[in-house]
Amino acid sequence: MIHNKLAISVILSLGISFGVGITAHAQDKVEDVSVFYKNEVGKKLVLQKAGQVDAQLNEIDAVVGEFAKEDLQRLERSKDIQVVHIGKKKLRTSSMFLANPLSTYQSNWNLDMVKADEAWNQKLDGQGVKVGIIDSAVAPSNYLINVKKKDFISDRTQIDHSLNGATHGTFVAGIIAGQPSKTGELVGVAPGADLYSLNIDGKDGADLTDFMEAIDYAIAMKLDVLNISMGISPADLLDPGERLTDSPVYIAIKKALDRDILIVAATGNYGYAVDYPAAINGVIAVGSVDSNKDISTFSNKGKEVSIVAPGTSIKSLGTSNNYEKKQGTSFATPHIAGLLALYKQQYPKESNAQIKSRLLNNTIDLGAKGFDSTFGNGLAVYPKFKTTVDEPVIVPDKKPITKPKKETVAEKYVRVNKKKIKTSVATMNKKKKVNFLTEYAPMYSVYSSLAAAQKKVVLAYRNQIGMTVVSSPTSSSRVKVTNLTAIHTKKTSKITFTTPLKKSTVKRAAVTMYKDGTKFNSFDMSVTANGKYMTIRPTKAMSKGKYHFFLDTAKMRTTKNKTVKPFDIKYTVK
Repeated sequence: MIHNKLAISVILSLGISFGVGITAHAQDKVEDVSVFYKNEVGKKLVLQKAGQVDAQLNEIDAVVGEFAKEDLQRLERSKDIQVVHIGKKKLRTSSMFLANPLSTYQSNWNLDMVKADEAWNQKLDGQGVKVGIIDSAVAPSNYLINVKKKDFISDRTQIDHSLNGATHGTFVAGIIAGQPSKTGELVGVAPGADLYSLNIDGKDGADLTDFMEAIDYAIAMKLDVLNISMGISPADLLDPGERLTDSPVYIAIKKALDRDILIVAATGNYGYAVDYPAAINGVIAVGSVDSNKDISTFSNKGKEVSIVAPGTSIKSLGTSNNYEKKQGTSFATPHIAGLLALYKQQYPKESNAQIKSRLLNNTIDLGAKGFDSTFGNGLAVYPKFKTTVDEPVIVPDKKPITKPKKETVAEKYVRVNKKKIKTSVATMNKKKKVNFLTEYAPMYSVYSSLAAAQKKVVLAYRNQIGMTVVSSPTSSSRVKVTNLTAIHTKKTSKITFTTPLKKSTVKRAAVTMYKDGTKFNSFDMSVTANGKYMTIRPTKAMSKGKYHFFLDTAKMRTTKNKTVKPFDIKYTVK
């Protein structure tokens, strides 16, 4: 049977719809055809019959393109072809309206509810786990690090380059792996996870062909977890007489499940039957609860519901390095994706079935006792570290209990910026340059708190760039500095260069001070006309600790127009 859907509505994110139609270049040509083949013979046959190939999806065994009507009939009769599906589908996104301003909402209640801190206390953050987001684009953000991005919008005129086009995907990404802000406010459940943004949302919605291509890419990249804040109602998915197993949505999802990807999807937002792909067996279907653990009024219900997570009035990332508030099962779903990343990191050798079992068994039962069609298995929570039957923990008798060592500011910086430091160290280890003031300087200021292997690379890079380090009581033939331990009381420090600098090349932006990874730019700087002396004057009280005064000399020159190697001058405030 050739499957032809004349109308389809889909819910992407908080509420999505897409329409379908059949077009033809000529009477015997049909566009927007998806052909799924069973084997290489079938693949070869499809490629031979295709008048035009729009997409060749090798991981899900499909070809999308234009075919003659008579060739479609031949393909449908072939034992080597699984399904021939006709129809162009569009997915459209919308966000649910919040009546109250952001200031009225409690921040991070959702993270407390799923007990993400239980994992963080065990030094788990999802590091090394690859999480894909099939959604709109993800905007550049200071709170999202190294997001791998790829567009799957086949009609290039439909790409939305505005920030509005990245609103939904950015919000979802923030819930999964947002980084701590300067105030220490943690946004993401698994801030160490590697994010893959798979953008399918164009100006006029998302084409199902692009969705299929994104699934194909997720399989090829061997992603561990796939977040799909998207759905289509059962009534809209299938035409009368059409089998679920013949739907491209079903086939693509099953291919990904068979290739060992954990998939979480939103149940939908109309309070009725669970949407697809959430309702597909094997997918973790996520419903939504509010801060009182009551089911959200919009959350769809049914026997397919696997689990629930916070989805009402959630705070996450906006597209301008800001925070916004949204709600929907779309935003309950990434909480589960983040928890799965934490489980995958903690139990790297376990199968997906075992990981999924851990997720579904570590819940708070809500509603009717046991499993029910509203809350599924209950509210997802990360468990406390405890002794289990399969993982015995042997505790020595009479071992004294000691309080954990209090984390220093430098140690906290290293923990919070672990992913950024790891990336910079990897770059330096390849003998490549990193930005001196924004990457190397803050990392060097917390050198003592780095891992041994990282210290080795950081020190080698220091030698590579020829940086001179001066601190009390060490000195250098290149530079002489006063008040290294008394700058906070003397209110000044004089730096004397053995080789004078060309004053016009010494810019304020090329010098900065760091303490435990944090900038301290409250100082004035002046250089004498002959470039022999530089004076530093703090304009703000300096707290106790070690300060590193860095000179990025990349654009500096001596009075003889020679290049200059960088400096690090250490001031100690006792």
